[in-house]
Amino acid sequence: MAITAITSVQEFDEKVLGSKGLAIVDFWAAWCEPCTVMRPEVEAVAERFEGQVEFFSVDAEDKNLRGVLLKEDIDGIPSMVFFRDGKMLDSLVGYKKADVLEALIKEIM
Repeated sequence: MAITAITSVQEFDEKVLGSKGLAIVDFWAAWCEPCTVMRPEVEAVAERFEGQVEFFSVDAEDKNLRGVLLKEDIDGIPSMVFFRDGKMLDSLVGYKKADVLEALIKEIM
């Protein structure tokens, strides 16, 4: 699978903040219509960049992950947060089409 679901703060710290290279985290929730509309586009982009960029997802409604949302200052969803070598580079908040996501990935690669 091209997108890895994060299930704990420790896993986020290890896989995202401990990553080497470019990592993108999709913060979403099941009740969020823009999140569900955007999901297939994120999956398609993740497949196109497989092997070059690591993609992760964080369920904003998961109580075990509240610490991640607070630490990364996530206050709107959907949010796509871009990390390089564990450091936050940029973010996109709100529904974005695949071409916008791809353009930002290419720009920061």
